[in-house]
Amino acid sequence: MNTPLSIPEIEERLHSCAGWEAKSRMLVQLSRELPAYPETDRTEENRVSGCESQVWLKLGWNNGALELATDSDSRIIKGLLALVYAAYRGRSPEAVRDFDFDGWLAGMGLTRLLTASRSNGLKAIVTHIRSSASEI
Repeated sequence: MNTPLSIPEIEERLHSCAGWEAKSRMLVQLSRELPAYPETDRTEENRVSGCESQVWLKLGWNNGALELATDSDSRIIKGLLALVYAAYRGRSPEAVRDFDFDGWLAGMGLTRLLTASRSNGLKAIVTHIRSSASEI
């Protein structure tokens, strides 16, 4: 991913999709736009518990802005991680805590299409990111 996707660009792309099949294809396409995740970071420390699929998330703060890297063995989950990446990367701790990720997903028509398992896994990831922001 050369240029990180912006929130408006993601919204435009997902709003143009009619139905879950089109949205899931778009999520797979978005998954390909995430930066490569280093093999050396696929550690238990970076593995997110609470997810059915394998998910890795590495967080850091640089000059008050969130840096993150993420990956999954599931293409749909990786597409959802691309949304997480776009929503939180580069934000301040306060902006991370204040961003309504659930509302954003609902506005794009995604929450009602997610299985309970995917929804719970996504909540675990967002909670982990927000907890990190609360520690700053």
